[in-house]
Amino acid sequence: MWLRNLCVFLGTDTFPWSAAELENALGEALCPECGEQTVSVGGFVPPIKGEHAMTHVVDGLAICVYQEISRVLPGPVLTEEVEERIERIQANEGRSVGRREKADIRDQAHFELLPRAFTRSKRTTCVIDLRASRVWVDASSETRAETVVTALREALGTLPVTRPEPRMNPAEELSRWVSDENALPNGFECGDRCLLESTDEVKSSVRVNAMDLQAEEIRAHLAGGMQATKLNVAVDDAIEFDLDDQLDLKRIRALDLIQDDLDSLDADDAVAELTARMALQGEALRGILDRLYTHFGVAGQAAEAAA
Repeated sequence: MWLRNLCVFLGTDTFPWSAAELENALGEALCPECGEQTVSVGGFVPPIKGEHAMTHVVDGLAICVYQEISRVLPGPVLTEEVEERIERIQANEGRSVGRREKADIRDQAHFELLPRAFTRSKRTTCVIDLRASRVWVDASSETRAETVVTALREALGTLPVTRPEPRMNPAEELSRWVSDENALPNGFECGDRCLLESTDEVKSSVRVNAMDLQAEEIRAHLAGGMQATKLNVAVDDAIEFDLDDQLDLKRIRALDLIQDDLDSLDADDAVAELTARMALQGEALRGILDRLYTHFGVAGQAAEAAA
């Protein structure tokens, strides 16, 4: 396991659950099988396939996995079936089919075809930081992350969290990092890609890849009123990621300092490998979030605990 994205929710109060309580709660919120007439179902599954434990806790970081199973009935398949049924009625009965009847035919076709549709599973890892009272969701979109947090809240009965609320404007600060490398927090350095967006109604954008961010062309865009809404940064020669203006981490990648340790792990023992991977990545990410939230003045209990 390696977390590739991080959408973080901060606890507005200290999380009250023990590891055992999390285990029991998620055990009651198992993902059910997707029935023949069910479009989609969701719930939690063990983070390690073949194991029964619903959580895996490493240094106060409780790993859990949300799974969503959906039946996939392609629209063109349903449309073709409906058209064939309408054509048979017109040919056999010599009459046209009205709008309401077409809707009924479509509903009936959907009902009959759904059990034959194949199913697709989507698993999303989330980490509950019991020490800092934060929830990390490995999702590239906030919508997906909200879905997982909602399911987690239902399983636990309550989950007092909110999104980070920085005191300074992240886009303005990321732009300052691009303009002045000395403005970055200690241990942070700019990478070679960013996303620049205008602040006007047009919302024009420039995506920069594999380029020196100190180039005059980029400085000219910033001087012209554009802002960096996503910036690639590396931290402590251990991890790199794209930081966006919501303070989410995207495209997280291990650098040499951690990658060498990852390469040496024993992949034959799934439990030991997951423990080692989370110990390496989890502690690094926890420290990075502490430093980011302190730098940006993120309000809330979690930020205060980190500061």
